[in-house]
Amino acid sequence: MYMVIEMKKTFIWIILALISGALLGKVTFDFYENVDTQNVISYDNYVYLLRYGKYDTFDDMKDKVTDIDRYIYIEKNGKVTAYVAISKTKENINKIKKIYDNKNIKLDIVKEQINNEEFIQNINEYEKLLSATEDEKSLLIIEKQILSCYESVVVTGE
Repeated sequence: MYMVIEMKKTFIWIILALISGALLGKVTFDFYENVDTQNVISYDNYVYLLRYGKYDTFDDMKDKVTDIDRYIYIEKNGKVTAYVAISKTKENINKIKKIYDNKNIKLDIVKEQINNEEFIQNINEYEKLLSATEDEKSLLIIEKQILSCYESVVVTGE
């Protein structure tokens, strides 16, 4: 008989603990659902591009872009724009522009938004390489890799 009473008391305490735990859990989760949160990591999806030119048609672009061996193009608003370099920082895009200026190839720097987080993460890594070198050949090799990455990640979505 004494054992049955002890078991009932223990059972009642266990039920009370479970109910109070559930209530406190609900109150805690409800509180945090209403809290404004901010992302710790945010990806700035603006990049600098070296624009070779803007054309009315794809064929027009292919005919005029002859002195560049690697470039990408973006079709927007009925126009086709050819780009020869992409960078996250103005300093690095200016390094590359200087290489083309020395070859008498005039390019414009434009700032565009690219809404692809995978590409932005990749270009952030390439940016470290661009910042670490001043060698023209190395800079152009890295840029070719960035353009290939853009094609595979943004254009074809691989």
